[in-house]
Amino acid sequence: MKQTLNKQRKLQDFIKNLRAALPYLEKFYDEIFVIKLSGYTILQENLPGILDDIILLRRVGIKIILVHGATPQINSLIRQQDKSAGYADGQLTLKESLFPIAQMAIAATNWELVTKLSNYGTDFLPVTGHFIQARRISDDRQVKSSIGDINNVNLAALHEATAQRYIPIIPPLGLGPRGRLFIVDANRIALEVAARTRARKLIILASENGDKDEEIHLIRQTTTEDMKKWVMNHPGINKTIHNQIVALVEACERGVERCHLLDSTEDGVLLGEVLTSAGMGIMITNSSYQHVRPARMGDVHMIAEILEKPMRDNAIVFKSPQYLEQNIENFIVFCIDEEVVACCELVSYRENQSVEIATLAVKEAHRNRGIGKKLVRAAVDQAEVERKRFIFALTTKAGHLFDGLGFNKLPPDQLPHSKRENYDYEGSSIYGKYL
Repeated sequence: MKQTLNKQRKLQDFIKNLRAALPYLEKFYDEIFVIKLSGYTILQENLPGILDDIILLRRVGIKIILVHGATPQINSLIRQQDKSAGYADGQLTLKESLFPIAQMAIAATNWELVTKLSNYGTDFLPVTGHFIQARRISDDRQVKSSIGDINNVNLAALHEATAQRYIPIIPPLGLGPRGRLFIVDANRIALEVAARTRARKLIILASENGDKDEEIHLIRQTTTEDMKKWVMNHPGINKTIHNQIVALVEACERGVERCHLLDSTEDGVLLGEVLTSAGMGIMITNSSYQHVRPARMGDVHMIAEILEKPMRDNAIVFKSPQYLEQNIENFIVFCIDEEVVACCELVSYRENQSVEIATLAVKEAHRNRGIGKKLVRAAVDQAEVERKRFIFALTTKAGHLFDGLGFNKLPPDQLPHSKRENYDYEGSSIYGKYL
């Protein structure tokens, strides 16, 4: 019996997680994700799991462009020659004489990814090539090196490849004049590709992110402005992390909606970040991550889940799924990314141009965060736009939501007549506000 209950709980958890992921899958269908794999990530034992997740995203209709680094691979091959590469500000600097060795390391890393992804079948084949045009960096310190900067991105080839169900794989190389190759920072490539292809997301998967206890790892969601301030206030941050963050922030400022820095050593981090509201890494955005919007028909099952416990506790009036479907246009919802975590219904009355804030509920895991008050403010704003004269709510426990928002406790005779006839006086308070 106990085993059966455990199986049922696991099944219910799976169903809830799948339902929570569906809005993301719908939202991201046919969109471009640029995913950068660091060279360290490619060396990890869990690389097959990461590639599994990338292929899963591609199979559900998300266009994937992969960019990869090769820093440890270059270092390893150069050390075998009893030589060494240099670094400045966290970026590779390389003598021109060592470039053939570095090119071999990059080519081997690139081919490894192509080979591994080819094993997933013929429906989504990897393709690689010279998608990046580069020029030599003119800095005097590097004028004789083979380090380059991006001159152009072959957008036509990338769009054609993704449209034909290929997965482009871009190495940290750029093609210069007369066929000369330059090593280009993979973070910069990922940034430019994401910005120029108008990607929905830029995701950097890296395992060399320094000390796990660094304050950076406490960040979950932030804006570009706040992230830039954080970097300015932490001048001692690991240079690798610094360069990754700079690329992500710039991508956001150039139109990429969401940019993410993920620790690739965490199992399932890519799916956990992309398909859940809580996420598993650092997300930077220029747009509103938390927002109120009108409810849609696709929200019905999420609203029903939110209302399930309050209805069971008799905190709100029972609303059937059929009722929700028939009256969905009266609901507004609070979203964290695309997950609906709270809702309320706005019921209009002709008498005195009144509107009721009804069926107000917040998902249990998101309570005590001010979400209820944000919904109330949004309800008031909508009522004002619709030129309502009076807004009110009946509540048994949530009077605190209306404190400080201009609502007053009122007697029943202030209610519209049709509402007053059905009003249950016992244990219920009325909060109202004239607009």
